[in-house]
Amino acid sequence: MKKLLPVVFVLSFAVRLAAQQASTSGVQFISPMLIGVGTDRNFLVDRTNPNEKLLILSLPPSVQNGAPDIRPKMVDSNFFTLTLPKIAYVNDSRRHEFVATWLPQFDIYKQNFGQNAMSQQAIVGLNYFAAKNIQISVGDAYRTTHDPARLLQNVFLMLPLGPFKENAIRASVDMQPNRVTSLGVRYDTVRTQFEQTDPFQARLLDAHSTSFTFNLTRMLNRKHRLRGLYSIFKVVPIDTRETGDDAVDVERSFEKPGHAGTLQYKFALSPATIIEVAGGLIKLDTGWNYTVRGTIDKRISTYFWVGGGYARTLTFLNPSPAGGFAPGVGSNGFYDVLVFSFNGQPTRKTNIQLAGTLSMANTSRLIETDKGAMGRSRFDYRLSDRTVAFASFETFQQNRNVFVQSPLSRNRFTTGIEISFSTEAQRRTNALNDDDKYVALTDHARRRNNPDQEN
Repeated sequence: MKKLLPVVFVLSFAVRLAAQQASTSGVQFISPMLIGVGTDRNFLVDRTNPNEKLLILSLPPSVQNGAPDIRPKMVDSNFFTLTLPKIAYVNDSRRHEFVATWLPQFDIYKQNFGQNAMSQQAIVGLNYFAAKNIQISVGDAYRTTHDPARLLQNVFLMLPLGPFKENAIRASVDMQPNRVTSLGVRYDTVRTQFEQTDPFQARLLDAHSTSFTFNLTRMLNRKHRLRGLYSIFKVVPIDTRETGDDAVDVERSFEKPGHAGTLQYKFALSPATIIEVAGGLIKLDTGWNYTVRGTIDKRISTYFWVGGGYARTLTFLNPSPAGGFAPGVGSNGFYDVLVFSFNGQPTRKTNIQLAGTLSMANTSRLIETDKGAMGRSRFDYRLSDRTVAFASFETFQQNRNVFVQSPLSRNRFTTGIEISFSTEAQRRTNALNDDDKYVALTDHARRRNNPDQEN
């Protein structure tokens, strides 16, 4: 993947096609550049030498109590962050669409300069229409970061700063036999790695997940949609058992194939109110379990949306932002989750975004029963059609973090500007362009994610 992307972008300059289906072929920027500064309080950093960890772990339990503390430490720091514009290459025609995107980000810490790092997200996807009603898709999403808690937005397990990698490959075939019915099959394989020598068995987070999912969707009428999904999945640890391992070998139930069936029902009470309910059964080698979910999205006025929901879910059944089947972090436990969101524009030049998540672990092999909360807020003021000043706040709360065996309260505040490099025409016509999610058009409300694309 790393070697393929530079080749794709070099070759892209030699291939420029005319616009097709409201998308311009070639290279362009599809998200704004972000420049910000701020403070980060109580984030986890592991500075213990791996050899020292292994030495202390080899000591008898009676001696370990008097040994130095090798757990991660909670530290504070001011920081500078720079996110370059997302670059996209598009090559499309009436029968196919090829898209490659790359998004780099740099974080520089003032008091903890050893944590300076570059994060990146690279996605390649190809859609091919074999017939008018048959679509074949393949794709690869690669993400790296030094701050996995923020990248994954995972309230179940707050990880220390450290190299995290995720590579998700997908392939799907979708067919629409008639105007109201669609059938599909999808294959996903996700490889996640958190590169940290671990006395607390975080190494078990390194996993290779695979799944086959079959789906049937039926539009009952213009306001009601019914969807059924059946999945066969497996999660296998990347590290195999070896003699003299530095971690204790354990059995993981997800190494054996599991089966999940889900039924989703989505309906619109009105153009401003959308409700979805879902329920399903999961069969593991340990027995049967269940999942439920209910969400509601309500438009209060032209410029205000609120949403909320409850779910009892197995974490890796929630797709990652990159489109993979399994986020891979804390992915073998059931959780009760409450979510809330608010998005609105009080005036033509201001925007407010709020989001919150509360969770409680039910059964998890990695995490003992605990509670967690995550919240995000952001206020934007548009300086011009291309520039927005913003202030954002993120908080991560846990009553007990598995890495430090104590409560965790991390708070991050950022202020800065975002600058768009796209033309207004590109923002209006290109479906890939995300600028108006951040830098709203002068006379239009900020774009809101399509719920159909999120599910």
